[in-house]
Amino acid sequence: MKLKLFVVMCVLLIVGCDYFNTGTVRVATKRESVKSVYLLGYIENRDTHFDPFNTKNLTSMLKFELLDAGYGILLIDDYVKSGDDSNSKKESTSANDASKALLAGDANALKGGDFGSRILKESEIKSFQGVANFDYLIQGAIAMGDNRKLLDKTESGIVFLEIFDKSGKIVTSINYTIEGKVLTEPEMLKAICSKIIDKIDKREEKKPWWKIL
Repeated sequence: MKLKLFVVMCVLLIVGCDYFNTGTVRVATKRESVKSVYLLGYIENRDTHFDPFNTKNLTSMLKFELLDAGYGILLIDDYVKSGDDSNSKKESTSANDASKALLAGDANALKGGDFGSRILKESEIKSFQGVANFDYLIQGAIAMGDNRKLLDKTESGIVFLEIFDKSGKIVTSINYTIEGKVLTEPEMLKAICSKIIDKIDKREEKKPWWKIL
């Protein structure tokens, strides 16, 4: 009887430990000296089911991994007016007028533009340098779908990211494709962003010596 009770207690202890030890906690801290500063721009949502949080989760994970790898982070949303404020026609200019104003060097154009909700053009990226001090801008898209079969349904996904320098010139294009898994699962998203940062690290290591000094 005592042996059975002991076995039961051991099983409960093991199960309890497994329950409380599930999940992973990681902490990323900004370093005193960063490698480069990245401005995280708009990531388009091309999900066939259109989950509005897919792009936000990708951006958040990218932000974490970049910070953890020693890069400085800026968010384009911090420099543009919130959606609630920009909805008023009386207080906001058209997107086209805002773009022209930004190109002319008017930082106030960010209050009425849609720069945080679309892919920026080369000229706009270059002009944005007068508002935010960054080395590179990241923008792109996340696409998700399936094979449209009722039986043996297979998920697939692609992440497209393009990196631009402060002059608006594209310097790197990255894509990550996956079949048979859900792209936005937490561990999968973590793995994808980690691999993307590895690619960015390798690109940074190839900088000419005169740009490092």
